[in-house]
Amino acid sequence: MARSSSSTTPNSSQLSPEEYNEPVYYCADCHSLNILVDELMADSFWDGSYCGSCSSTNIKVCAFGDWLAEEERRIEKQKELEWNR
Repeated sequence: MARSSSSTTPNSSQLSPEEYNEPVYYCADCHSLNILVDELMADSFWDGSYCGSCSSTNIKVCAFGDWLAEEERRIEKQKELEWNR
């Protein structure tokens, strides 16, 4: 069962205020929104959430607009590093 996923990422000008503030779960390691829940593996210490992209269990939650802004910064930094090679 997926908590949230995104095949295309809209830019912030396309978002309504409600969408911008919508909470999303994301992987703190790879920043993917492909978060899955294995309810059979859940217990009192772990809710069963994991990243469907990298399998990490390091899952965070924030407003979608905050995630989007951070993702845009991360992509820009990645582009800058590639240009400096």
